[in-house]
Amino acid sequence: MRGSRWKFLAGWSPTVIAAGLASPAMADQFLDQVKAEVLMFASPQSGWRGPTSAPKPDPGKRIAYVSTDEQMGASHEWGRAIKEAAARIGWQVTIIDGHGTPEGWLQGLTQAIALRMNGIVTDADATSLKQVIKEADDRGIVVVGIHAAAFPGPQPDVGLFVNIEEDPRDIGRAQADWIIAHSNGTARVIVTSSCEYAIACAKAHAAEARINECKGCRVLEFSSSPMSEVSQRQPALVAAWVLKYGTPLYITSVADYTADFQVPALTAGGVDPKDVIIVSADGNKSAYQRIRAGGRYQQVTVSEPLEMLGYQAVDELNRGFHKMPPSGFVQSPYLVTPENVDAEGGDENAFIPSNNYQQHYLALWGVQ
Repeated sequence: MRGSRWKFLAGWSPTVIAAGLASPAMADQFLDQVKAEVLMFASPQSGWRGPTSAPKPDPGKRIAYVSTDEQMGASHEWGRAIKEAAARIGWQVTIIDGHGTPEGWLQGLTQAIALRMNGIVTDADATSLKQVIKEADDRGIVVVGIHAAAFPGPQPDVGLFVNIEEDPRDIGRAQADWIIAHSNGTARVIVTSSCEYAIACAKAHAAEARINECKGCRVLEFSSSPMSEVSQRQPALVAAWVLKYGTPLYITSVADYTADFQVPALTAGGVDPKDVIIVSADGNKSAYQRIRAGGRYQQVTVSEPLEMLGYQAVDELNRGFHKMPPSGFVQSPYLVTPENVDAEGGDENAFIPSNNYQQHYLALWGVQ
């Protein structure tokens, strides 16, 4: 177990848990631990855990946001938030659409370099763009990632000043905890991913590993397909899984965008929403709407504060421009369920932490 966040699991390990599940008492204890984590992930996030100091921004900086795909809700919202935050400190932002392909991401970064930007933010997978990111670094351009690498923090191996995201291992764990608790330790699960993104693969494998700790649960299949092809592939895949494995089923996905194409196929196939439950991530508007409505297959998303990550990207760029280290701030995941769907910004179909992040960042930057 990692870090102080898992103090209530002190002394436990996957090996100890797996061995102990032969005992009904130990199985009950494991489920109790899982349910405690679900409560933690679903709790309000009102305390400010971000930075408390920052250099004053210099006005006039020019920033490019190279979006993975402007058709994806999260990518679009990050760009909107970056543009909004940057405007408050006198910076200009140009949004470049990568159209969901590695070729498009490469063209977007190349364009940003040609435009002689001071900084670049991208949510494209940095590993596939290592060479062009190095070119940006060599030209003194600060490059910040959002979901651009497997894990948060500085990423010198791929040239990122810092990568901003919730820890995907925690996101996958939160998904798996909810499934284990909801099924009372009997879940049959399809774990899906888009492993062209390092973060997506890490998230999905974390969910898989946690489910495998549950003796009465079973991962039926791990399926990875390109995010750019979900509209073509997911309808046929979900239909095939129902035919192959029967129900009940839980299906995890690394992005609510995937669920957007899974749900219509399940509806068209006449599948009972109680028999196939989708557990996804990101916290897109469509996910909140499905969870709130009920009876639309998706019951959970592990939401990220999309706007807040955009503000953090501007703050990290400012630190990079001033030759300071990154802030070190990593946001905790937030589990959205039917019980709390309208909390923490959910009434606006987004995760908006009740920690006054805008005011904190503006105060750091000296903006009234």
